Amino acid sequence: MNVLIIYATFSGSTLTAAQLIEAVLKRKGHAVTLKSANEADPSEMNNYDLVVLGSCTWDFSGLEGQLHSYFVDFAKKLQGKDFSQKKFAVFGLGDKTYTHFCAAVDHLEKIVADVKGQKIKDSLRIDRFYFNQEAETKRLQSWAEKLVSE
Repeated sequence: MNVLIIYATFSGSTLTAAQLIEAVLKRKGHAVTLKSANEADPSEMNNYDLVVLGSCTWDFSGLEGQLHSYFVDFAKKLQGKDFSQKKFAVFGLGDKTYTHFCAAVDHLEKIVADVKGQKIKDSLRIDRFYFNQEAETKRLQSWAEKLVSE
């Protein structure tokens, strides 16, 4: 399977999570491309069997639960596109102490729905990745294995 992982990060934790997914998929024999959302081009998504989207949830100007700005820009590029034949998966990082835990996942799922994509698995919400790195890494790896298990 040919997989594209598109991520956005501020602190680097979403990149680390994306790299863990990449490692699992490569170990399973899949070809994986990792791209920041600010470098991704919607037209290249047609070259992949699966597109994985991942973002942190952010607080902009006192507004909790915001999507990373790179994905806001990427979503604008996707407007009017139809990826109804494309498989997608979504993951997000957040902190349960905030009111809108992993709200970026909700935003990414809406992006997938807007382009009529096929979400193949339940989205993964990761709580305080660096504070629970061992446990969350195991959850992330298990989720990644299930993406390609069928």
